[in-house]
Amino acid sequence: MPSDAFPAKAGPTDIKSLSARQHPETALPLTTRRTACILRRLKLADISKVMLKDDKKDPFGDNSIFKGLPNGGASWTPWNPPPEPVREPTLMPERWPEPKARTDKVFAKSCTGEWCSTDAGTTVEPASNFGAIMMAGAMLLPSASDAIAAALGADMGLGRMAGGGIMQRSHTWLLRGAGGPASLFIVGMLPAKMGDGTLYTDDELRNLTQATTRVRFQLRRDTEGELQIYGIHSKASGDDSVRTVQARWNADKSAMEAHLNGITILMTPRRGRHGTLEPLVYPENSDARLGTLLVHPIPDDTDSQLEGLPGEDITAEDCILVFPADSGLRSMYVVYARPFNGDHGYHQPPKELAAFPDAKVAPRKTSVKGGGGLRKRWKTQAGEIFEWDSQHGAIEKYNKRGKHLGEFDAETGTQTKSADSTREVEP
Repeated sequence: MPSDAFPAKAGPTDIKSLSARQHPETALPLTTRRTACILRRLKLADISKVMLKDDKKDPFGDNSIFKGLPNGGASWTPWNPPPEPVREPTLMPERWPEPKARTDKVFAKSCTGEWCSTDAGTTVEPASNFGAIMMAGAMLLPSASDAIAAALGADMGLGRMAGGGIMQRSHTWLLRGAGGPASLFIVGMLPAKMGDGTLYTDDELRNLTQATTRVRFQLRRDTEGELQIYGIHSKASGDDSVRTVQARWNADKSAMEAHLNGITILMTPRRGRHGTLEPLVYPENSDARLGTLLVHPIPDDTDSQLEGLPGEDITAEDCILVFPADSGLRSMYVVYARPFNGDHGYHQPPKELAAFPDAKVAPRKTSVKGGGGLRKRWKTQAGEIFEWDSQHGAIEKYNKRGKHLGEFDAETGTQTKSADSTREVEP
């Protein structure tokens, strides 16, 4: 084998020559090698541009992806997304159901009854449980007030006899058409405030002709001739409806006037346009009269006039006085009595009908002419109805359907007037 078949062992110089042939730039001086490296990198960059010429965006040259990173992406700090903005809670308005309008409101009720209930009482209780009560009577006016009385057209004053003086607060009460001293007695009541939504408001009463109440009062004379007051629990099935009377300002607004079936009550400010009127006190003032005033329950199917109690029944009428909104006065229950067979010709009803012995006392339903009280009523088992006419002192008879049959004498049963086809009552 020829000697040149195998190359001689390469020395250091030969290895260096071989490396220079494979990597020519290493054979160049250091400065030249650096320049060659830069040129190579530029060449690779040109190739990269050619390869990516169809891309719309160079992912390697776009730094937008680093903008949201901490320190522009140049830190090893962990990247956390920014917190969501705190949103204020949306508060939805609470929608409570509208309260249902009550259909069982009353003018007055006992403060000892159940909350929000308007049922009539069933036990004897003090009248003060229903409100503040006062009694007053017709009296002569002092001579110093003659000019004021003449300007207002008043002929009598209304003086306090007993009670809290509820009629005299800021106003003095006068009368027109009363007739004379002791010709009229009045019991007034301001209902106690309950706060449970069961009582009429003054605005509601101004739009009503009648109002329901759970207490009413009656006036009687005892065996000694003294005037007595009795209260009754008025039930929904009986005498619980009372008419309202609207008091109005007169032409010059010097007084309010309430017309009560033949008489007029005038309420004038104590220091009014025509002068000063001091509160009036009845000559026979006695506060003890109202100290034991009680309200009594009425059994079912009986007359509401308390016939079992002592005293002579007298003609009385009641109403609810409602005052103008700008007067500052609250609505008041009033019952007033006039003497029997006096100037007004009222007749006392009999306790029994001698001419019709099978007629029994029944709950009253028909109003006295002009409003106020209710006529005393009797009924037979056959359903015939008898009612007392206090103006003529006679009995009005009706059939079981409420049709008028004529007027009769209560003692003899003699018919004194024929039937009136236009008259009828509630059976």
